[in-house]
Amino acid sequence: LAFKKTHYVTHYVMFSRALSHRAPALVIGGSMSMMLTMRNDSNNYVTMSEPEEASKMREFSLEEVKSSKRKILVIYKNDVFDITSFVNAHPGGKDKIMLAKGSFVEPYWSYYPQHTNNKYVVDSVLKPMKIGTLKESDRDSAPPAPNPYVSDPVRSHSLRIITPTPCNAETTSEGLENWLTDSDDFYVRNHGPVPLASEKDSWSINLFSSPLKVSEIKSLAKSGKLPEISVTATMQCGGNRRGYYRKKANGTQWGHGAISNARWKGVRVRDLMEHLDVKEEGKWFNALSEDGTLVSIPRHKVEDVNGDVILAYEMNGEDIPRDHGYPVRLVVPGYVGVRNVKWVKKVWFGEEVSSMWQTGLAYKILPTDVDSKKVEKVDLSKYKGMMEMPVTSVIRKAVVGKDGVLRCEGFAWSGGGRGIHRVDISVDGGSSWHCVDLKEGKDQPPHKAWAWTFWEAEVDVKDVNVEEVVVKAVDVAGNSQPSEGKEIWNVRGLGNNSWHYKRIDREDDWDNSRFG
Repeated sequence: LAFKKTHYVTHYVMFSRALSHRAPALVIGGSMSMMLTMRNDSNNYVTMSEPEEASKMREFSLEEVKSSKRKILVIYKNDVFDITSFVNAHPGGKDKIMLAKGSFVEPYWSYYPQHTNNKYVVDSVLKPMKIGTLKESDRDSAPPAPNPYVSDPVRSHSLRIITPTPCNAETTSEGLENWLTDSDDFYVRNHGPVPLASEKDSWSINLFSSPLKVSEIKSLAKSGKLPEISVTATMQCGGNRRGYYRKKANGTQWGHGAISNARWKGVRVRDLMEHLDVKEEGKWFNALSEDGTLVSIPRHKVEDVNGDVILAYEMNGEDIPRDHGYPVRLVVPGYVGVRNVKWVKKVWFGEEVSSMWQTGLAYKILPTDVDSKKVEKVDLSKYKGMMEMPVTSVIRKAVVGKDGVLRCEGFAWSGGGRGIHRVDISVDGGSSWHCVDLKEGKDQPPHKAWAWTFWEAEVDVKDVNVEEVVVKAVDVAGNSQPSEGKEIWNVRGLGNNSWHYKRIDREDDWDNSRFG
């Protein structure tokens, strides 16, 4: 395994003499969301059509697989598969899945082991596309698959690990207890191995075609030549609460913990633009990560003095941890987590980029009637990628004390800087509502409320037999939450902001200290 460095992204390149008669060197870069699944990191996959009858199976030479023109063929464990009808529906994007065309998938799947960690992927997704086997003379010639995750950072035991490689871990109820989430408790959403960043003093970013080291950016801020600002902003994965949809959706089956809040310090991108006298045109601000993540956000968000888009080098008063973008991360307050690019290597203005995160299926909310069987026929260009997040709320704890009083607490947040106007809870399924008390975060500017708002409530229920409580929030723009997930279900399970229900606990499980 060798590492080939370009001017803005590290590619992992596997060289082997054994590959000389096959496809070109296998280049793996960017997100490692790879092959042959209708989702990119969950246990829910699309079942394809039935496999060819055994009598129709045939043997293929490696050269035949490689040179196939009409069909897109790949090899897994010496079996040959025709994935032609699947590539456009691949959540990781067509470009990613096409990297394995005419070759073995094993080297790619080593970067995204979720494909092989679940037996269902092979048995129910890949197997139905089998059309034959590899000739005996070409068998067992797949290049060895390296383990690209050996240098990943050690994660806190306080996180709920959903997938270890790549790491997807959510903040637990205990971690959500603090208005500023401890860095160790902050949710982790990675698309592949965590880059081994060079020392921050030598880390260079291509800023609008001008290379600038992180150390130089910090020096400009510390010397007063650029304003250094702190932004307290909540980040949320677009798939948060995906696992709460009654109808399964493709993707990581998050609970409600793919959301956290931190104080970020850095410099505004608009101030860097002025310092560098940027003349670039284009309606989109584009950002590229060391891991290959490539996204666009509207230019006006960056240029707006109140947009607070920063290149951050500190998180909660310390260097940003590796899992969260060390040494520098783009922070785009109010936008979906994926737009907050980690390990930034290049930014520029231009046309909207084409990538799985921008124009692909991964972050597009499709109509509720488009299921896994219909998605490959959808023209994705008709739908915009996720940007600002919808209003949401969550119950963190709920308990009835011996005095018959229900005490509960949680948080509410809305994208786009829209502050929380009101939060209501119900103990009768939504027939009646009780307005809660807003706490930390309530005093943020109403249209620049980048952070969540905590809330608490007490309801006398001693004469009522209650088993669960439900919450909904309203933001300052009047947006509220839908009552049921079925109203907003989509094949990628994005943007679930339906009412949040929680079963009520008893007093022994509750810490009354927060209520005096």
